[in-house]
Amino acid sequence: MKSIKIFMIIILLTGLGACRKNVLDVEPTNLLTQDAVFSSVAGVDAVFAQLYADIPVEDYSFSNGSFGAFPGAGNQYTANWSDEAYDSNTYTMDAAVFDRLFQSLRNVNVVIQQLPNYATNFSSTQLATWQGEARFIRAYIYFGLVKYYGGVPLLTAPQAQPVSLPRAKEVEIWDLVKSDLDFAAANIPESYNTYGRATKWAALALESRAMLHAGSIGLFDNTNNLTTTGGINGVDAAHAQTYMQTAYDAANAVIKSNKFALFNKYLPDLQKNFQYLFYECKPGDTNPEAIFAKGYDYNSTTGDRTHSQDLMVLPMSIQSTSGYGNRLRTSMDLVEKFQNTDGTTTVFAVNQDYHFPSMSAAFQNKEARFGGTIVAPGTTFRVVRGTSTPAVITGQRGVIFNNTTYVASTYNQYFNTATRSFTTTTTPYPGSGNSSIDNIPFWLKKWTDPVTDYALINPFTSRTSWLDLRYGEVLLNFAEASFELGKGTAEATDALNLLHVRAGLKLLTTVDRATIRHERYVELAYENRVFWDYIRWRTLTTDFVNRQQFGLQIYYNIDTQDWVLRKVPGNTRNYLPRNYYADIPAQALATNPEFAKQPNRGHNPGY
Repeated sequence: MKSIKIFMIIILLTGLGACRKNVLDVEPTNLLTQDAVFSSVAGVDAVFAQLYADIPVEDYSFSNGSFGAFPGAGNQYTANWSDEAYDSNTYTMDAAVFDRLFQSLRNVNVVIQQLPNYATNFSSTQLATWQGEARFIRAYIYFGLVKYYGGVPLLTAPQAQPVSLPRAKEVEIWDLVKSDLDFAAANIPESYNTYGRATKWAALALESRAMLHAGSIGLFDNTNNLTTTGGINGVDAAHAQTYMQTAYDAANAVIKSNKFALFNKYLPDLQKNFQYLFYECKPGDTNPEAIFAKGYDYNSTTGDRTHSQDLMVLPMSIQSTSGYGNRLRTSMDLVEKFQNTDGTTTVFAVNQDYHFPSMSAAFQNKEARFGGTIVAPGTTFRVVRGTSTPAVITGQRGVIFNNTTYVASTYNQYFNTATRSFTTTTTPYPGSGNSSIDNIPFWLKKWTDPVTDYALINPFTSRTSWLDLRYGEVLLNFAEASFELGKGTAEATDALNLLHVRAGLKLLTTVDRATIRHERYVELAYENRVFWDYIRWRTLTTDFVNRQQFGLQIYYNIDTQDWVLRKVPGNTRNYLPRNYYADIPAQALATNPEFAKQPNRGHNPGY
C-alpha cells in the first residue's frame, strides 16, 4: 500500500465542483488505496472535484476573510473592506485560511507527483490535461496565498503538516504562479463539455489577473516600507516589468483567440443585459463572456453546493419569508462613481437638499451598469409578492412638513398631517419606504436571481453561479497592462470603448491611469476585485486616510410636493501600510521553527 493514502466517497456529479466531500487527506480511515483511485477516469475525476472545490475563489462563501463560512453575500465583505458598501469593516484574514490553503496545496502536489506513476492506465492526452489542471489549481492557491501574505513556504512536492520550510521570496511565489499557468495553458484543452473545469483560456485569464497584481506591486510599492530583508515582501522593478508584460501577453492571447465576446443577449435593454450577464452563467447557459465559473446546484435534502445571496441582499419589501434582507448596503461613494450617459459625473454636496419630481429622477440618466448592478430608489425590481405586478422599491426615510423634518420609526408608515405623526393607516402621504428607513436606499442587483419564486428563497437555496473569470475583466487587464508598459493609449482606449458601448456611454477618445482605474471600479463592482485593486496599486494608505463614507436620505416634501435627497456622512475609515498584507497566523508561527529565523520572526511588516 502506498505511503500516501487516498480515499474516495462515491459521488454523483452534475459537473466538477458539484461535490464538497473530502477525497484527499493525510491519515484518513477506511480508505481506498492510491492504486484504486488512480486506476480509472472516474477515480481521478473524483479527486479533481475536490481539488476544484478547494481553490480560493472569493465568491458567495468568502466571508470575513474566510472560505466556506456562512455562504451568504460573500461580496459583502470585500465591499465593506473598500468603499463599495456603506458599512465598514477593516481587512483581515481568518487564521484558519493559511493552514487550509496549505492542506489544499499538499493535496494537489500529491496528484502532480503521483499521477505519472499510473501512466499505463490512461492516454497521454488525459495525463497531460490532468497535470495542466493540477498546475492551474496550484497556481490559483498560491495566488491567494501570495496576495494575502506575501512570501510563504514554497512547496512543489507533498510535505507533512505542519509545514516546516522558511518563507520564500514573494517574487519566487509569483514566479511559480506564472510557471504553473504557462504549463496549464500549454496542456489544458481550449474547451470542455463539463461545466466548471479550467481551460487554456481560463489559465491565461487567471494569469492576466495574477501578473497584473504582481506587476502593480513592483510599480507602485515605493513609499510604504514593505519590502523586507530577503525579499519576503515586495516585488522589484525588473520583475514588475516582466509580470506586467506577462499580464499583457496573456490577456492579448485571450482577445486574439476570438473565442469570447461581451454578453449582449438582451440589447437594446442595456440595464437588463448587464444584470443577466451574472445570472445566465449557470450550467446549460450560453454566455460568450464566461471563461471560468463556479457552479451551485440545489439539493433540497442537504443544501449542498448552494448559497444564500438572494436571502441576504434582497430589499426588505420583497424579502423571503425567512426574513433577512438589506444585508448589503451600497454607499453613495459607489453610486456617484457611475457616470451619466454623456460622460459627466453627478456628485452631491454633503448635507445639502436636492429637489426632484420623483425619487428616481436623480439616477435616470446614469449609464447602464448602474441599473444592472444596483437597485435604486423609485425603480422596479422583481414583482410584489403573490402577484405579477412589478415591485417599486422605495427608500424614503420620512417627510418634510411646514419646514420640519419627521423621521419614521419603521417600514410602511404613513404621515398624518393633522396629528403630525406616523401611522400604519393609509393617508395621502407615505412617511417611510417599503424597503429602507435609514441612510442607505440602494440594494444589490448584480448576482441576484431575478426569476425564482419568493417562497423558494430561503437559507442555502440560491443557485446563481459565480462568474469568476470573464471577458470584460480580460479587456480591463489588457488595457491597464498596455498603458503601464508605455504602449500608448490606442489599445487601451479601444478595449475600454467595447465596455462603454455596452454601458450606453459616449466613446472615449483617449485614456489615462485615472480613466482605466475608474473603469475597473464600475465594471467590476461587487465582484470582489475593487479591494484588491486598492491593495495592488498601494492606494489604501492614500485613499483611506480618515476616509469619510456617505449615505443618502430621502424625504417627501409635503410643502413643495417633491422629493428631497440629502447626502449624509457615515463612518470614517483608515488603513495603515501593514494592511497591504495579512500577518502570518500565530499557530503557523508557533509550529514552524523556520519562521522564527527570518526577519521580524516571520511576521509581516508592522505586526
